[in-house]
Amino acid sequence: MSKIVFAIVSGACILFVLGMQPLYAGEMDILLKKLVEKKILTAEEAEEVLAETKEEMREGMKKDAGAAGGDDSLPGWVKNTKLKGDLRLRYERVKKEGSEDRHRGRIRYRLGVESKLADNLKVAAGLASGSSDPRSTNQSFQDAFSTKSIQLDYAYAEFKADEKLILYGGKMHRSPVIWEPSELLWDGDINPEGAALAFNNPIDSIDLFFNSGVFALDEASSDTSDPFMYYFQPGLNWALTDDANLNLALTYYGFDNVKGAALDNSSGTNTLDGQGNLLYDYSSLSPSAQLSLKNPFNGLFNYASLFGEYINNPDPGSDNDGFLLGLAFGDEKVKAKGQWQAKYMYARLEKDAWLDTFADSDRYSGNTASQSHEAIFAYGVGKNSSLGLDYYYSKSLSKDSSGSDVPEHILQFDWNLSW
Repeated sequence: MSKIVFAIVSGACILFVLGMQPLYAGEMDILLKKLVEKKILTAEEAEEVLAETKEEMREGMKKDAGAAGGDDSLPGWVKNTKLKGDLRLRYERVKKEGSEDRHRGRIRYRLGVESKLADNLKVAAGLASGSSDPRSTNQSFQDAFSTKSIQLDYAYAEFKADEKLILYGGKMHRSPVIWEPSELLWDGDINPEGAALAFNNPIDSIDLFFNSGVFALDEASSDTSDPFMYYFQPGLNWALTDDANLNLALTYYGFDNVKGAALDNSSGTNTLDGQGNLLYDYSSLSPSAQLSLKNPFNGLFNYASLFGEYINNPDPGSDNDGFLLGLAFGDEKVKAKGQWQAKYMYARLEKDAWLDTFADSDRYSGNTASQSHEAIFAYGVGKNSSLGLDYYYSKSLSKDSSGSDVPEHILQFDWNLSW
């Protein structure tokens, strides 16, 4: 009998038995005996099929036990590992005065893994589409079906020193280590690199917190004056009532060796010296606040919030302020079918209020010296599936040679999927 026929018969037997496991002892023996009698299989081949089938059944039982949490042979960290990810499909139109309209399709894919190594120790890492640009994980549909790049998006360790203090190290998410109600200062895709801590101390209805960290901005083997930043953020999370919550924070951002340096991924709108390096320091102070309400206006909405941020850089004598004011209402999060949220924000960021390396890349191409209106609407079309519409109207705070502030319109239509 040819090897192909033997493989087909063997596979059929295995599938038969896996589908009829309770009848294995009787049914399998009868089936193999009949195949030998009809000279479809030799006695030796029948024994081989029987041995392979037993091995397949043992492996299947191990997998079933592991899925039920009954396989003690698996290490604890494997059982405590989970995956998460998201996919975003986007149509984008960009219209800027003096330039041709741009239409493009874009894709973003992110996949993360998180492992709990001990009760107080966790590691997390994630991959994302995009390039080395820290402000974008998008890939455009272009280049005749070219393959798209995948980058290391984050990788960090989280150590819970006690009930109040958590330490972080690596390339980390910002959300647990810096509280911010908006993206005035930080593009949503930026994951800083270094070390940080988050301290929380609840007292009755007030949760006092303190965040701090040190982040590397660049490193060169030929220069010991590497630029880096650090920050201190005291704040509070105050439950005013069962339906009202107030968040307040005051953040000091300090920078070393940034003045006189040229940072990567700059938008080119900060003031430079004659050698193309930053003319000013960017150590700055940023107060921020958010008031959140459940069922406001007699339950007209499930959720509403007012939020704002301000930034001041004292080094330059002018063009050194920025602020954002925003309103959101609908549902607090859009995770299920029928949930929705609408949001409006006005932002103004002067030329040297903040480093143009970090600002939101969709708000006037990540430039400082700009102002913008942004309106967002998101609607849940299913579990972990939503549609979103995002519109920016932005202008430069400085005029060009013709006296125009060069307005820009960006329209983004998204389909978001997460798991």
